[in-house]
Amino acid sequence: MNIDILRKDIDEGKLVAIGVIGGLAILVLFFVFISGGVVRHVPITWKEKIETTIAFRMINGKLNVVGLVGNSGINPTLLMRTKDFAMVLTIINQDKTPHMLYIDGLDVNSKIIKPGENQTITFYSPSEGTYKYYDRLSSLTEPIGQIKAVKVTPFE
Repeated sequence: MNIDILRKDIDEGKLVAIGVIGGLAILVLFFVFISGGVVRHVPITWKEKIETTIAFRMINGKLNVVGLVGNSGINPTLLMRTKDFAMVLTIINQDKTPHMLYIDGLDVNSKIIKPGENQTITFYSPSEGTYKYYDRLSSLTEPIGQIKAVKVTPFE
């Protein structure tokens, strides 16, 4: 009789171990499928973005762009990443005349921004490069500043 009880305990122990291992395996598979976007129509990871705010402003009689958030200085070189990383650029008009930002090479335009107004535009760079930005409503033909798109690779 003691041998039968001992066998029953061993069989139940094996069954519990198999159940725990099987449950963990199923949990891992669910995590892999769900986090990979197989179950959802979008991946659960956050898309990275760079947020920057600039302002059109007259300084000493000359039109400039001033970096307010993300970059500082006058006519700053704005940095962004390539491919799926968005650049979210807020443009404020702190001048007395309307302005329209244009980024050459990316063919990105803002709307005409009247004094005191602002606009936020989102764009992407398909590859590394340097893109010049202009005011389309200004008589100046030279760029005001530039945007550099860089490729960032993970540590190896």
